[in-house]
Amino acid sequence: MRNVVKSILIVIFITLLQLSIYDIFLKPVITTWGASEKEVSMPMAGDDKALTITATRAISINRSKSEVWKWLVQLGADRGGFYSYSFIEEALGYETRHQASITPEFKEIKVGDLVRGSINEKRSIVPYSFPVLHVEPERAFVLGNWGTFLLEEVNSQQTRLIIRTQELASKSNEWLKVASYIEVPLHFIMERRLLMGMKARAEAGENIQLSQTQDIFWFAGIVSSGFLICLFIYMARGTMQSVAIPSVLSFLWVCSIWLLKPIPLYSIGMSLIASIAILSLVTARKTRGVAA
Repeated sequence: MRNVVKSILIVIFITLLQLSIYDIFLKPVITTWGASEKEVSMPMAGDDKALTITATRAISINRSKSEVWKWLVQLGADRGGFYSYSFIEEALGYETRHQASITPEFKEIKVGDLVRGSINEKRSIVPYSFPVLHVEPERAFVLGNWGTFLLEEVNSQQTRLIIRTQELASKSNEWLKVASYIEVPLHFIMERRLLMGMKARAEAGENIQLSQTQDIFWFAGIVSSGFLICLFIYMARGTMQSVAIPSVLSFLWVCSIWLLKPIPLYSIGMSLIASIAILSLVTARKTRGVAA
């Protein structure tokens, strides 16, 4: 029981330490992921002074702007999905269609349309949808409760997709502040994958089925390495083992989530590092036991 309490206190300490690192170093990176300084500062159609800009993210897609637009207007649970981690969405009750190709029924988006978050909202943990507030054909549209999706032509065969997220700033409700603080990094994980998914589909072309295998292995590596770090904390003894080493491991774990590409190589590599640390801990204990 004492070891459990000690482990919980250490986890809390490391969490607070990582939150400080997140605020200082990681948040500026994930809120501007892929975007240039010009893209972060430039005005966009959906900018609203009543809302706070929480992120401006972007990606380069090696297709013409008109081709990327065809995929962008398919956004929505009842259209082409959200090009993100569909297995996470489904686990949370958000049912979506998964279109491998562009179909005639999804060739346009117009003001007044509703981009749905789920086909069956009764199963969703928190039902949501995004009303279309503004459209510039083949260039941009604005979704209420989300933000602006903008295409900028680099040349005839390369396009920049920029997403600016805005939300209502809450200065009085502390719970909403906490919810917003938690939402930003979680939203980043899904929106980063959306940008990457949009790029993959637009560049691959129509009638192509993309696999989720790498995404599933990446996520499994993140979960398993986090569990192994907690196990190391539980097994460790002394300040060096209990605090210093787990702090380093947790920092590497955070970097593997937020800073490195979301591919299995890094997340499974993190699991391997944590496994080696545990194995070293067990070996050291056996060695001390034999010496005694």
